[in-house]
Amino acid sequence: MNRNIQSMFGRIAGTYDQANHTLSFNQDIPWRKASVAQLTQGGFSPKKVLDLCAGTGEFGLAVKAKCPEAQVVMADFAKPMLAIAKSKAGNQAGVGFIEADVLKLPFQDMAFDAAVCGFGVRNLDSLEAGVKEIARVLKPGGKAVVLEFFKPTGLFPKLAYTFYIESVMPARGAAISKDKEAYNYLQKSSKTFVTVKEFKTLMEKNGFKNVSIEAHTMGVAYSVVGVRK
Repeated sequence: MNRNIQSMFGRIAGTYDQANHTLSFNQDIPWRKASVAQLTQGGFSPKKVLDLCAGTGEFGLAVKAKCPEAQVVMADFAKPMLAIAKSKAGNQAGVGFIEADVLKLPFQDMAFDAAVCGFGVRNLDSLEAGVKEIARVLKPGGKAVVLEFFKPTGLFPKLAYTFYIESVMPARGAAISKDKEAYNYLQKSSKTFVTVKEFKTLMEKNGFKNVSIEAHTMGVAYSVVGVRK
């Protein structure tokens, strides 16, 4: 766990949702809904779901809305983020919260039917170790859904992505959060991240099969879904 990153996310927790909505032009909401639809495709109905890097709970609550009978556990390493998620969830039954590092999850092997992670895996100290840990806590046949910004391929996507990441994100993010350092970090982490195809290969090498990719908003974001072997 990187303590500096943990502290950074704690600092921006109060403005995190507003920044996400503004920076994505409110597209982060339909992206999550589409990702949940991928999770439940083919009638898949998980009974126990882990929301990793849960932040303020947007992804986990979207899963709960689609699968009201499921038990959803939200895990994040930033207490201020989880506090906001708890406030959003209110008194809903079947929603739990735990402060945890994705690389050292406090759960037994094969504890969950599904796992979701929205815009979190690029913040891990080790991407491969994180994928392995997600696979460890999933039952065979369970699904993992990762929604993320991946490094673009192709000339036009690269140009548009570079302009947005280097100019728009740090300026607008800093204006909303009043934390320039945080959004400088976020743009740097986005620029150095893997491509979606590289991530797909990583999942296939570390416990997953039938890995599929769905692009959102012309490839601005992607959902990657894998089935635990």
